[in-house]
Amino acid sequence: MIDLLWGLGGMAGLLLIAVALSSNRRAIRLRTVLGAFALQLGLGALVLYWGPGQWALQKVSAGFQAVIDTSGEGISFLFGGLLPAEGEGAIFALQVLPVIVFFASLTAVLYHWRILPKVVQWLGGGLGKLLGTSYGESVNAAANIFVGQTEAPLVIRPYVEGLSRSGLFAVMVGGLSTVAGSVLVGYSLLGAPLEYLIAASFMAAPGALLMAKILVPETDPEAVAREAELVAATNRSRGATGGGASAVAAPEESADGLAQDGPAQDGPVQDGTDQDGEEDAGGTRYANVIDAAAGGASDGLRLALNVGAMLLAFISLIALINLLIGVVGGWFGAGDLTFEQILGWVFAPIMAMIGVPWSEAVAAGSFVGQKVVVNEFVAFAGFGPQIESFSPKTAAITSFALTGFANLSSLGILLGGLGGIAPSRRSEIAQLGLKAILAGTLANLMSATIAGIMIG
Repeated sequence: MIDLLWGLGGMAGLLLIAVALSSNRRAIRLRTVLGAFALQLGLGALVLYWGPGQWALQKVSAGFQAVIDTSGEGISFLFGGLLPAEGEGAIFALQVLPVIVFFASLTAVLYHWRILPKVVQWLGGGLGKLLGTSYGESVNAAANIFVGQTEAPLVIRPYVEGLSRSGLFAVMVGGLSTVAGSVLVGYSLLGAPLEYLIAASFMAAPGALLMAKILVPETDPEAVAREAELVAATNRSRGATGGGASAVAAPEESADGLAQDGPAQDGPVQDGTDQDGEEDAGGTRYANVIDAAAGGASDGLRLALNVGAMLLAFISLIALINLLIGVVGGWFGAGDLTFEQILGWVFAPIMAMIGVPWSEAVAAGSFVGQKVVVNEFVAFAGFGPQIESFSPKTAAITSFALTGFANLSSLGILLGGLGGIAPSRRSEIAQLGLKAILAGTLANLMSATIAGIMIG
């Protein structure tokens, strides 16, 4: 009972923070907020508390792990005797980064075969009908479960330029509160429980819409109405020319332009394709499945090299910062003070609020602080080896809190990716950037709080 009350208090605290920082508290739509909260909570209960749901999550996790294990054949072929013996740990550059390449290739194939787009269409349509959010917001949130913050907006590329300010913010938060499938496997190989990562990815979709619609609620019904008209017009055009089948329902618009209950308009996921070919989420048209696999591998290699370079640079910079802090701290008798300890003290109250015992709050807060200030890969690299030292509840809460792109280093990626799709909105994206990081962080913390309740 204490864990339940503690968790409920944590959820209330996160919601109060969001409401207090809202740009227009009077414009917050209860249907959207309550629906998103109920969906996020329901998903958590389904896979973390309900027996059959736990069993299903374990089976999905086992299947996912089996797919990950198949990458070992390619890794062994390339690196052979360089790999450590089983039980001797892992060499990150040889055993983690190559898996990112493999999963990027697999994702490209699944997009080429139109498997992932159909899943995104189905999930996006469900979100739109349940929450009353616009077509672009809903489909982007669904796409972010599987692909990254720069790829997902390409699924709704024709509509991004005309999104309302609230809709644009929701797209930004969706990208920052979730993680791409290709890097999710990297987190699992660093030691994070795979079932928690999968659950967090799905829970983050409604969580992102929850926090986005509290912090920047919809106040531009005309823009929402124009988006719905564009979806309908594109639908009619594709139908007349024999284009792709529609599968996503855009919520019906009322006279004031806001989504309402009732029949929905069907609209295809627009990813910039024409009638002669299809594109993956990254906007590249592939000739066939072999081309898709090769192109995805090339994209994955760039991503893996970026991750490796980023980790090398940031971990080294943190070591340098610790050296400087130690020197300065030594003048005052605190020579063992570190950057991680400072972050732990700053974030400890937040971790305690969402259910982490105070005895573990500083350590857990340190990793969440690293995730926000640096990035989630650095945080998982430190958290994974220490996960066994935490209680099961704290390990779960921390895993969920870390599963998201909401950090300062992602802001530049978001500005470049989303700003490239909608150049006229670049300055607005920059203005909303820090608030989007806050919203994404709150969405991750809400998922973590729910996980703490269900597991504790």
